[in-house]
Amino acid sequence: MQTPSSVQRISPAIFLMTNPSLSTLKALFARSKNLCAFPGCTAPIAEDSGTVTGEVCHVRAQNAGGPRYDPDQTRDERNAAANLVLMCGRHHKIIDTETQTFTVARLQSIKRAHEEKGVAEISPAAARVAQQLQANCGNVSIVGNSGNVAIQSPGAIQTQTLTIKNTRAKGPSIQPPPTSLGAAQVKVAYCQHLIDRYQDYQKADKTGKGDYKFMAIHQALKRKFGTSWKLLGEDRFGDVAAFLQQRIDATIIGKLNRAKGRPNYSPFEEWHV
Repeated sequence: MQTPSSVQRISPAIFLMTNPSLSTLKALFARSKNLCAFPGCTAPIAEDSGTVTGEVCHVRAQNAGGPRYDPDQTRDERNAAANLVLMCGRHHKIIDTETQTFTVARLQSIKRAHEEKGVAEISPAAARVAQQLQANCGNVSIVGNSGNVAIQSPGAIQTQTLTIKNTRAKGPSIQPPPTSLGAAQVKVAYCQHLIDRYQDYQKADKTGKGDYKFMAIHQALKRKFGTSWKLLGEDRFGDVAAFLQQRIDATIIGKLNRAKGRPNYSPFEEWHV
């Protein structure tokens, strides 16, 4: 099996992938003024809705064979703030394709000019954006693994998108990180309860307006939060639950129930009891 160049092989079934630290990305976003660093570009890194559309770009590539790769750099230097800049997806593609134009020196100049007047204060909103930028940093492919895969867990794979190809009948189980919402079983059960309630209401809608909408709730969650809801931090539980409750209330049946004073769901505290 060929090991992807962006990961370090540490056993036949486990790969370790390093991404920029959260503190590095928090500082980088704060200095970016929530704008793509490419000269003249006004695209935001994070939309007003909270959706992160910007990308982390490496001045010198993270992996061998990448744009402007420097074999003399250490792993820490590749993921340090000095080697990173935030851009929109379009300009990320341009700088990594037109490498003769966008040399190391030019990108360093672009980075300095963009960040010199950025703020140093890191707000809670900036911290959330940094978390999503970190989650978006890597993609890993695993072939022929029959063991467990832990996402964003120390000592295991650090990635957002995981492509698994397994020749065995039983595939690997994907474990959420210990501090994630997915690791809090009771809260996961409540969110799943709300998802089931939403789907039941949409399937029972006889007006035809709810046709197939019940199938799209997971995609809606991913659009809202930028990743699988189970991979979010446990502190985002309230946000996920509120989003699902709003979706339930907005269904035809949900509106009818509210008009008649009937609850569509129990609050978490009551449901848990």
